[in-house]
Amino acid sequence: MRSRAVVDDLLALGVARVAVGSAAVEARDEVRDWLRDLGAERVCLAFDVRHDAAGVPRLRTHGWREGSSLSLWDAVAGFQDAGLRHVLCTDIARDGALAGPNLPLYREAQRRYPAIAWQASGGVGSAADLAALAGLGLAAAISGKALLEGRISTEELQPYLRGA
Repeated sequence: MRSRAVVDDLLALGVARVAVGSAAVEARDEVRDWLRDLGAERVCLAFDVRHDAAGVPRLRTHGWREGSSLSLWDAVAGFQDAGLRHVLCTDIARDGALAGPNLPLYREAQRRYPAIAWQASGGVGSAADLAALAGLGLAAAISGKALLEGRISTEELQPYLRGA
């Protein structure tokens, strides 16, 4: 979501929470206002990251096409005063690869910001990957390709589906 009007429309239609990506990098003050005005439970910041040569997760925007000097850690810190609660973090080097999620990245995210409900994306290819992420205490995980290809069965998903 890149505009307040679209965010407001979706929430008015009954969407429980909207994901805000590039706008959280390019219009940080505005997105901070969204968090304050709408409530931290209604807004999830979606950060796509690629690790630089020093191993720092740097944000990418506009469908991964544009780089940023902003680190994931600085981006999250910049929204703490607005009550940030939900972050979806995609390790784009692993997205679609089915090679397992970046557990060190999510472990570090939990260590640095334990009050954030972290959602992992990128690399999830099996029920074992879901178990590993759950073991880190993450709030959620995204698995697209593995589900489309039938690599995770309905039975294997059941422990991770709240209220299902």
